[in-house]
Amino acid sequence: MKFGIIFYAILGFLALIIGVYLIQYIFILSIIFFIGAFINGVFIYKEYYIHKNNKTEYDENLLSDEIIVKYSRSGRIIAISIYSIFMMIGILFISSIVFKSNFITLFVLAFLTVFTIYFIVKIFLEIKKISKNMISINEKGIQLIDNQRYLWNEIQLEKIITKQLVSRESKHDYKPEVNYLYFIHNNEKKEVKIDDFDITDYQLAQVLKIFRSRYNSGL
Repeated sequence: MKFGIIFYAILGFLALIIGVYLIQYIFILSIIFFIGAFINGVFIYKEYYIHKNNKTEYDENLLSDEIIVKYSRSGRIIAISIYSIFMMIGILFISSIVFKSNFITLFVLAFLTVFTIYFIVKIFLEIKKISKNMISINEKGIQLIDNQRYLWNEIQLEKIITKQLVSRESKHDYKPEVNYLYFIHNNEKKEVKIDDFDITDYQLAQVLKIFRSRYNSGL
């Protein structure tokens, strides 16, 4: 965790210095480096938050009647910032084109315009994700991505599972891990990837146990 924070801090500091240096020459390019510094700051916060809250213990008596899981705000901020960089790169190139009425110039201009609009749309979609409910858990059951609620008496083996991504082309020992909310509903397996949400796998595992216990005690 400390290495990750130091790494992002160094990158952020370098990006900030370059941004300050370029502001007197190319304003848009300096903004790109300022955004890069901001992204590294968000990464530092995310690393710290995950480390701090990964082992947070919930009190069964204090946990609210419903837990709503959404996309991670820090993840959305990072995605929006990265897309903003590409958008500004497109704007930078468009503004530097010397317009000539020939096929090559028109083609390049059209390509850069589509490129820029694409990332504007991506930014808009990421903003919409911020308010979207992905998982809702209460004493009745589990609801996924605004669909029907799966009731506790119809659910079995609810838990968090981890899968390793294995590529045949990979020559390294490192295998990325992906966490999923898993349960069986009427003999049908349900899996939802949770790594991009605003709750850790450890926290969600506790929430599942608490609400299952509440349901069982109410029978």
